[in-house]
Amino acid sequence: MLETIYDHHLIEEHDKIVVGLSGGPDSLALIHALYHFRESLKINLVAVHINHMFRGTLADEDEKFVKTFCELHHIPVYSYRIDVGEYAKEIGTSFEDAGRRVRYQYFQKVLVKESAQKIAVAQNKNDLIETFFINLFRGSGVDGLASIDYRRDQIYIRPLLDVDRTSIEAYCLENALNPRRDHTNDENDYLRNKIRNELIPSLKAVYNPSLDQTLYKTIKIMKREKAFWKKHTEYLFENCCKWEENKVSVSKKAYDLLHEAEQLQLLRYVISKVRGNLTNISSDMLEQIQWLTKTGTFVNLDPNFRVSLSYDELIIEHKVASCVKVLPVLERKRVSRQDYEKIKENLNIFEVVAVDESTIRGDLILRHREDGDVFVPLGMSGHKKIKDFFIDEKIPKEKRNQIWLICDDEKIVWVHGMRMNDMCKITNKTENILLISFNDIVEALELC
Repeated sequence: MLETIYDHHLIEEHDKIVVGLSGGPDSLALIHALYHFRESLKINLVAVHINHMFRGTLADEDEKFVKTFCELHHIPVYSYRIDVGEYAKEIGTSFEDAGRRVRYQYFQKVLVKESAQKIAVAQNKNDLIETFFINLFRGSGVDGLASIDYRRDQIYIRPLLDVDRTSIEAYCLENALNPRRDHTNDENDYLRNKIRNELIPSLKAVYNPSLDQTLYKTIKIMKREKAFWKKHTEYLFENCCKWEENKVSVSKKAYDLLHEAEQLQLLRYVISKVRGNLTNISSDMLEQIQWLTKTGTFVNLDPNFRVSLSYDELIIEHKVASCVKVLPVLERKRVSRQDYEKIKENLNIFEVVAVDESTIRGDLILRHREDGDVFVPLGMSGHKKIKDFFIDEKIPKEKRNQIWLICDDEKIVWVHGMRMNDMCKITNKTENILLISFNDIVEALELC
């Protein structure tokens, strides 16, 4: 355990560590060993116990056992009673998954309450191998076959990941810890239990008595591969992507030059960065993204996130529900040619347009594009359809109806932020100039 802590830099001096303590052999051995080395490691410990309310009086006795152990060793303990069965029904998941969610939720709660730095969980070498099989059966790449990490999110640590269950049992016996036993571990209702109790013993008996060591070597190889891809994908991200609020844009030109394996790893990395996780992101979904070839097509990752193809970018973004509406207010200011010459260098050409006042017919209005709209883009001599102008400017299809057009009674004067009408430009004959701009007034909606 100490070798694992030092080799993988799991603990720093003066860390306060929250330890998940069920009362079983693994967690009891972990907290006892950390307690034994608390002075040399210069750490403080806090225990958290979750009573899942699933095993009746046995679960209550587990809770009592944990409290007694912590009291004897002067370890602060937080104990919570959560009906995990009911919670699983509420969120529509398995008891096993619901229990995991509850445990981590309350571990984090205590981490914050105690101003702790780490959360230690007692997964061991056997868990590592069982998880390898679980991920193999689900269909997984390098990340899944690398199984469990020694640390996650700089918070969760697994000091027993190189210690097998036999050694843990021996440690408990040697130190007279008398851990609690969960009889549900012997039942084969869950995939992990079936792998532990049936598959691995059968494979050892028929194919390889040293299966544990063989798979452990394989997992170590996968961990090295995973570490390489992590570093390489970070490099790809820095060179191919642009991070903005709620989204990441991937250069299509750079993306298309990558090997397929690099493309898939980059997609996974970017999705994880924008979405926060890769839950339910299957290989089939990633392939659908790779098949995007037409501008405006997209793949929904879930109700809140999607990947879309623009002209020269692949965009992974959070679909933010609009809770506001924008009410643009048009502003006009008349200036003389002489005054204009003094201020023109300081005008933002994307936010303010200067036109020859004599070319404006009637009132100015703001509107979005309509079928058949045409104008003469500045620098051209002939009319061009607004639709074709947007295509040439590579405006994504879904954004074209959001662009404001400033129009008079006869024509489009300015495509906001893009191009004015050549018919309205300032010439040597221009006497008075009209500066046109508008401000957005944001009005919150009552319902989102």
